[in-house]
Amino acid sequence: MKLTGKIILVYMVAIALLTILFGYNIVSREDQRLQRELARTAHHIGIAMEHELVLAWNSNGHDGVTGVIDRVDKLHREIRIAWVALNVRSSAVRPDTPVAQLAQLEGADHGSVATVMSHDNQHNYYPIDVAEERAGCVQISQPLEAIDRYTWGTVLQTSTLVLGMLACGGVVTLLGIRFVGRPLQQLIAKTKRIGEGDFTEPLELRGHDELNELASALNLMCEKLADQQQKLQTESSARIAAVEQLRHVDRLNTVGRLASGVAHELGTPLNVVSGRAELIASGQLDLEQCQTSAQAIKSEADRMAHIIRQLLDFARRRTPQRTSVNLRDVADQSVELLHSLAKKHQVEVSVRGDATLSAHVDAGPIQQVLTNLIVNAIQAIADRGHVTVSLEQRTAQHPNTASENAETYCCISVADDGTGISEADREHLFEPFFTTKDVGEGTGLGLSVSYGIVQDHGGWIDVDSDVGQGSCFTVYLPSR
Repeated sequence: MKLTGKIILVYMVAIALLTILFGYNIVSREDQRLQRELARTAHHIGIAMEHELVLAWNSNGHDGVTGVIDRVDKLHREIRIAWVALNVRSSAVRPDTPVAQLAQLEGADHGSVATVMSHDNQHNYYPIDVAEERAGCVQISQPLEAIDRYTWGTVLQTSTLVLGMLACGGVVTLLGIRFVGRPLQQLIAKTKRIGEGDFTEPLELRGHDELNELASALNLMCEKLADQQQKLQTESSARIAAVEQLRHVDRLNTVGRLASGVAHELGTPLNVVSGRAELIASGQLDLEQCQTSAQAIKSEADRMAHIIRQLLDFARRRTPQRTSVNLRDVADQSVELLHSLAKKHQVEVSVRGDATLSAHVDAGPIQQVLTNLIVNAIQAIADRGHVTVSLEQRTAQHPNTASENAETYCCISVADDGTGISEADREHLFEPFFTTKDVGEGTGLGLSVSYGIVQDHGGWIDVDSDVGQGSCFTVYLPSR
């Protein structure tokens, strides 16, 4: 609507200016034409009177000329005729003639007409020569009322035309707002809704012009975008479900690898429970000894329940939920969960670093990442070794962004003194189903799933490894 008003306003102003300029040119041209007509009329009157005036001058001199002039002047109502004497300055009749003009009249060509303009009249002078002497000039004064009337009439017509055009401009503006401005506003509102992702409420415009065609094209585009959005949502949901399934499979695979260590871990408390139960059942213990055995059974049962609960919590699906998490607690829980596996492989696992390091993450998936890295580190050590989990803050630049600004990240490093990884294998570490382990020891999903989890949190995993020198996997997580 604003654009329509501006266009019409500029157009109307331009037309009004052109109309005023055209009216001014017409008035000026007509004024000049009427002045020429008056001069031509004066010339004809001068020619008609010249012979009689010469005779009157030769007969009675100045008095004879003025008599003829007076007689002719009475015959014309709209034209005033007078005599301007040039050779009798003291007693000459010089109506409406400034003294400064007399010299010019004396030098004017015979048969020509000199024109002098006053406020209300146009004075034309026709020279009269007698016996090679210029006696005077016939002054033919004609009123300028006709020119004034024409000028004012033209001004009135031009003003009326301009006002009419402005009125038409107002009507055109209203119609433009109705038929162009409002549809454009509706189209703009529709495009804003499209930009916000709202493809509902098809736009309906009346008429069969280009704006209606544009609205139909937008409606068709919205239908296609809505279909594509639905497909993307379906595919995204399927992808998310597949990723979650892979992560769950990876957790179950880790639980399977831990099974043998858990079985060994549960064996000792089960033997204690069984032995204490047999002593109580034999009836050979007094009351105090029975109470001691019962307390031992309860303690070992709690220990087994804690081990089983850890495995169940790790294997259970959970809804992603980011909160402020103490990463040291997550690392300690992961190490405790893998204690039996590390003990079986004769590997010592330790945690060091900032005990208060926190990040805004989902604790469950991050624990899965740490568990995968620690399991891989344990399995990379052939015979006795050490795995170190370190926590610290570092300033680094994200490798997948164009920004050169470094940011603060929470870093969890898992370092081992195992066999290391070759350069050729490092390029494929995070590819799904790629593994350097023996058959039955891994699926090749652990690092791929872990990398995806860290990416979802806005971080990345860095690898530093050489063959025979061990490996260090560093997880970078945004501090906030």
